[in-house]
Amino acid sequence: MATAYQLTPERIEELRLYHEIGWPPSLTMNQLELYERTNIATLRKYLLGRPDAPFIPFDRGGIIPLLSWEKFKAAVSVGKTYDGEI
Repeated sequence: MATAYQLTPERIEELRLYHEIGWPPSLTMNQLELYERTNIATLRKYLLGRPDAPFIPFDRGGIIPLLSWEKFKAAVSVGKTYDGEI
């Protein structure tokens, strides 16, 4: 069974901080989950699993450029393939 996304007190504080100072230009998986307020498993299944997802892998995880992520979501929402900067 899927786990629902939950806003813990720590996540609420992190959200307040990002809304005050702005989001970083590149998001980690945990930051992406917070940014979208969606469980990471759901993001992986429907968005990050696509071959055109703007994910830059590293040895231990990876990052998603924020601007590329927004353009990717816009392309997906109208049924197009993202052919962005990466």
